[in-house]
Amino acid sequence: MTALAPAPQADAARWDATVERARRAATQFRAIDDQAQVDRIVRAMVVAGLEAAVDLASLALEETGFGVLEDKVLKNYIATEFLYDHLKDKRSVGMIDEDPERAIAYVAEPIGVVLALLPITNPTSTALFKSIVAAKTRNAIIFRPSARAIRCAERAVEILQAAGETEGLPPHALQVIPDPSLDASQHLFHHPDVDLIWTTGGPKAVAAANRAGKPCISVGAGNAPVYVHGSADVPMAVVDLLISKTFDASVICPAEQTCVVDDAIYDAFTAELVRMGARVLAPDEVERLAAAAFDADGRPQLAALGRSCVDLAALAGLRPGDAKVLVAPLPPDLGELAEHPLVQEKLMPVLGLVRSPSVEHALAVCDLVTEHGGLGHTSAVYARDEAVVDAFAARLRTGRILVNAPTAVGALGGIYTAMPPTFSLGCGTWGGSTTTDNVNYRNLLNVKAVSRRLAPPQWFRVPSDTYFNAGALDSLRTLEAATAVIVTDTPTQARGVVDEVRRHLSCGAVHVIGDVEPEPGEERVRAGAELLDRLRPDLLVAVGGGSVLDAAKAMRLFHEHPTVSLRELALPFLDARKRVAEYPQDPHRVRLVAVPTTAGTGSEVSPAAVLTVGSLKLTLVDYTLAPDMAVIDPTLTLSMPPTLTADTGVDALTHALEAYVSIFASPYTDAFCLQAIHLILDALPRAVADGGDLAARTAMANAATLAGLAFSNAFLGVNHALAHAAGPRFEIAHGRANGIFLPHVLRYNAAIPTKFMPAPGYAAYVAPQKYAQIAWVHGLGGRGEDAARERLFARVDELLRDVGIPRSFAALGIGRADWDAALPELTQAAFADPSGRTNPRMPMLAELTGLLEAAYG
Repeated sequence: MTALAPAPQADAARWDATVERARRAATQFRAIDDQAQVDRIVRAMVVAGLEAAVDLASLALEETGFGVLEDKVLKNYIATEFLYDHLKDKRSVGMIDEDPERAIAYVAEPIGVVLALLPITNPTSTALFKSIVAAKTRNAIIFRPSARAIRCAERAVEILQAAGETEGLPPHALQVIPDPSLDASQHLFHHPDVDLIWTTGGPKAVAAANRAGKPCISVGAGNAPVYVHGSADVPMAVVDLLISKTFDASVICPAEQTCVVDDAIYDAFTAELVRMGARVLAPDEVERLAAAAFDADGRPQLAALGRSCVDLAALAGLRPGDAKVLVAPLPPDLGELAEHPLVQEKLMPVLGLVRSPSVEHALAVCDLVTEHGGLGHTSAVYARDEAVVDAFAARLRTGRILVNAPTAVGALGGIYTAMPPTFSLGCGTWGGSTTTDNVNYRNLLNVKAVSRRLAPPQWFRVPSDTYFNAGALDSLRTLEAATAVIVTDTPTQARGVVDEVRRHLSCGAVHVIGDVEPEPGEERVRAGAELLDRLRPDLLVAVGGGSVLDAAKAMRLFHEHPTVSLRELALPFLDARKRVAEYPQDPHRVRLVAVPTTAGTGSEVSPAAVLTVGSLKLTLVDYTLAPDMAVIDPTLTLSMPPTLTADTGVDALTHALEAYVSIFASPYTDAFCLQAIHLILDALPRAVADGGDLAARTAMANAATLAGLAFSNAFLGVNHALAHAAGPRFEIAHGRANGIFLPHVLRYNAAIPTKFMPAPGYAAYVAPQKYAQIAWVHGLGGRGEDAARERLFARVDELLRDVGIPRSFAALGIGRADWDAALPELTQAAFADPSGRTNPRMPMLAELTGLLEAAYG
């Protein structure tokens, strides 16, 4: 492209002075922070524009030489009266909207200096419209009118500026640069103090503005197709088309250009057109008109634009007449139609007409018409058949799709439709615009979102019934069921626990699934669900440790919803309330009762189920998974061996310590955590030392459930994320893996984080203080927070030592080479684990690696 020669210095200085005045006006306008004053300014301008509507229309017609006076007056009314009706109750200063539920306020700011191009087709109405919208939004605006519409544009702006100043409009808020040269436009397009270019005009002007590299609101060419379906109201469609196609001699861009009519009503439709004043041209007349109205390259002849049918007939050498619209039948063949000169935009009272044999053909023709210069703009369909309307709307790529309404007036908004009144019709990316809006005041505002910190509501949810202490099994007698299935594992059956549970059930039939393995996988759970499908129980009783309880939760889920995907349900999430995974929420058909035989997992009251897939643990989390009833009878734990007692007890302690400092912790969960910690620190060593100590077993059973209630609502932290990664990989009991990591994670969370976890409800980093609180509440002493924390950590270290938890993974016989080989995978697995999402500090990958290294020993 050849570079433009710089504009003469005197001209450039004059244009710069105009922009400088506009900048001062914009600054003054922004300082007006009173919506009422802005609205008074707008009203004064509207009143002045209404009073001058006829004079401005006359001047526009005189200067441009085409159009219809009465319709230009109507356009001026739309640009003032109808626009004002839309704007009068709208806020454009300060806070214009708010969302109290989300604590967001939306505050409007003006853009600044707007450079606005005016078209030759609607010079005064567009000047009125853009001036009023600029005033409503407190922007200064500089107009660049068409060379053939300078005087009328200047007069419109002069009238509105004077009227606005009576109510406080800053001087020079509305200005015109009348120079018709390309130099002026190019200088302004690239001026540093022009904030926005608002283009309404021909394709060349739009393309030049879009190339300027500034924020730009632009329009696109209109070539509106209209489909008249066989179900249409033909008389209404004919009148609408004649109203629209004769409106201002069809120089307005949304006007109908090609009408596609179903074969079944084609003859009746054309007869009605003729009866109402249209003239259907013969084939030779169509060709003569096309040759006269467009040059050999398909460009419209200026002498044809906006002319009456009488003028067009004379121009084309047709017989004279008094037709309202010249109707040009066009070929229905898509290939021939695409080559015809009259398939494009016709800014004159000439309407293309295509006979269509089917809906699909009609949609294809309308699609073709928009491809010839009308993408993104406007289209219309006349039909009573809603399926046809839907198909048309889905197919056509136009920003405005009018249904049973004329496009020329309807697309402008305010008369036939409720769309915002406008003289700037966005065409979206299809037509080279940034919006498909009927451009209005919101498009000239910078809207700031003032979003206040919003702590989401929390909850505390528990199973509907929880029975505890020795003898709690007797509560099973209250359950009524025709068929029950007990889910358990082989060791629990061998100890006679299943028989004891069966004695307390009052059911017609009791079946047992007795082979749930530790760390159950999907295959085992699916097999259990298939058995439930055959037995169709109304009661499911899970008896065993955490693996059994988790398996029973998953069996019920897959039994009631066999098509759910484990992969989908286990999708990672940051916030459980916003996750992508969707769990079935309909009421359960099978009641689930959890009877734990260990004291540690808390699964009897938790909404989580952990399944093993390969070497990974997948955590399913949803409150629909939680058992309906929990029966915590400590007598069932009396036969637990010391190692299992220690492992499960440390798991419960980890639950309580993590939930207490979780970003979702609450006063409700804190109370349960503190009581659980108190019971475990005292009772776990006694239960390990003497498995028959019923008091210690009772305390541990209750502590495990209390901790489970806490983490079911506050969730966990990085300790469990690490244990979920390392435990399955090296076949280490979950509680034991937790115990190895626990001393390291406590000190990690007590330090100042490298990176904080984003959590609106976690106002300050309180994990260090909360650890100190635990020490003080449990009488561990310590003057000052640092000393109290250290006493807590020392007490936890002592407990782990007393119950025989190894201090490192190396102590379990895991070789260094094997650990190093697994380290990258362990880090990634821990990072992906959802437990880490509620840790008080954000676990960085390098930090997870560091914790894994420290725990190896």
